[in-house]
Amino acid sequence: MTDDYLNHEPEPEPADESPTQLIPRIGASAGWPVSADETPTAVIPRVEPEYEPERDPERERERERERERRYEPALASRSRASRATRDSRSERRAAARTNRRVQRKLWILSSFGEVLITLGAVLALYVVYTLWWTNVEAHKAATAESNKIQQQFQQQLHPQGGNTNAPPPTVFQPSEGFGLLSIPAIGKNNVPIMEGTDKAKVLDKGAVGHYTTPKTAMPWDAAGNFAVAAHRRTYGEPFRYINELKPGDHVVVETSHGWFVYTLDKELPQTDPGNVGTIAPVPKGGPYAKPGRYITLTTCTPEWASTYRLIWWGHLERVDPLSGPPPAELKDADRRA
Repeated sequence: MTDDYLNHEPEPEPADESPTQLIPRIGASAGWPVSADETPTAVIPRVEPEYEPERDPERERERERERERRYEPALASRSRASRATRDSRSERRAAARTNRRVQRKLWILSSFGEVLITLGAVLALYVVYTLWWTNVEAHKAATAESNKIQQQFQQQLHPQGGNTNAPPPTVFQPSEGFGLLSIPAIGKNNVPIMEGTDKAKVLDKGAVGHYTTPKTAMPWDAAGNFAVAAHRRTYGEPFRYINELKPGDHVVVETSHGWFVYTLDKELPQTDPGNVGTIAPVPKGGPYAKPGRYITLTTCTPEWASTYRLIWWGHLERVDPLSGPPPAELKDADRRA
């Protein structure tokens, strides 16, 4: 056999186009029931394919245009509704963003307002503390110190052992009280005098501080300048009305060495805080040309600041014994009354 013969495949026979033959009736078998209808099975008709007419492209396009014309209003309406929905969503988002911005600004303003209120409250408390409470505390401390100093004077005048020859002290520790200062013309009486000018331990307690840096004289020294300082505002305000003094007014200093009566001579309304020449033994800028027994009062100016210093100078008028009656100058009229 040749290769062509081996590779040859038989062609299928053409389909039989004659009607399907009658299917013969199947005879009954033993044990199986047989239908009463013994007519042969009918011939199954041939199924012909359904005819599909050819489509006309022009007609299809016309139908498509017709459908578009028919549904165009609905589509337009749907498009408008869609645009309206999108616009509504955009408006809601824009409104939400605006609302968030407004809320953020309101929160910032509210927080800023709360901070201002808090600062205002703190400032108000500070003002109350500075203008009122510091004076209350300073007056209390100054009164206690004045009473203590007066008791020391009484013990010196009337010692328990009867020894009246003991010399009074001349040296004092920092912030130790040793005298009382009175300026009748401005209503200041029995203000305690303490050693040094430490702010917390002396001046803030409503006392008058004696300058030790640079060192200045004591009232009982043979010569020198007894220089003191005190607050003009707050913390007891011992020198509050010092700017209302006039030449000829008196300052009385009570110590264990006696009553020292000074007469004021000159005011220096303003000078630099570093001008220590104002408290020199012979004060620079003062009315004195030679050594003597002087007093210098210093305080801050302007009234609510400490930018400069206000100065008053005076000279010792006389010394009265501690055991004697108080000086008549203590009865000077208070010009503020």
